[in-house]
Amino acid sequence: MSGWRMYLIGIAILGVSGPGWPRSSPPQSNPQTAAQPSISGTISYRERIALPPDAAIEVKLQDVSQATPKTIAESVFAPEGKQVPIPFQLSYNQADINPAHTYKVQANISVNGKPMFTSTTAEPVITNGAPSQVSLMLQQAPASSAPTSATKLRGTHWVLAELNGKPAEPGEGETAHLVLHKKGRLSGSTGCNLLSGTYIAEQGALQFTPAGMTMKACSQPVMAQEQALLAALKATNKYQIEGETLELLNGSQLLAKFQAKPTK
Repeated sequence: MSGWRMYLIGIAILGVSGPGWPRSSPPQSNPQTAAQPSISGTISYRERIALPPDAAIEVKLQDVSQATPKTIAESVFAPEGKQVPIPFQLSYNQADINPAHTYKVQANISVNGKPMFTSTTAEPVITNGAPSQVSLMLQQAPASSAPTSATKLRGTHWVLAELNGKPAEPGEGETAHLVLHKKGRLSGSTGCNLLSGTYIAEQGALQFTPAGMTMKACSQPVMAQEQALLAALKATNKYQIEGETLELLNGSQLLAKFQAKPTK
């Protein structure tokens, strides 16, 4: 397929999806998804401190029946100018709930990866007569000088190494990469086009929001990688860093691996 034809297809896709990253095909309707249960409530703290615009709020539902709590669902979002009490809603899969188990929900607020407020006690929900609507009262997090993985997450030039279990394409012009800047700004490349957007990161949770992308046409393998990378970024809700490797995850599913670019 000629580069000119690919360029026209790229314009058509972006024209349909708007100024952000191209959208994937809309999912088929699923009655079970529409009826998906959720936990709702508010998040508050007693200190007279306003949340900065780059704060990140994480809500987590866990099965605490075992010695090691198991995370059932989690969400990270920005306050978007709201101050406490801040409403939240966390959806979960009913199939993951065992009526004989105990479940609790907790929340944390951080700024640039540093904890600001945290739950000191988790609230029971769902089973054993517990409600599905709770009010979470957070406490101010103790000061700590210890570095966190979120600190390293930001400011590092992350080069795509693996996508959906396959080695990354070398790209044309720029290697596919991401840079997560301070104040929630994202930049990078798909290996063909430059992309930009925003993100929210909070103690292992991560969410990307698209803003824009250039419309260059590249070879078929690189364009296929571009579409797969954009889909992976949209699906990401967690991350972990091991050594110099960043992993993007959707729950326990590994979506992509990035390697930190050595500093000169």
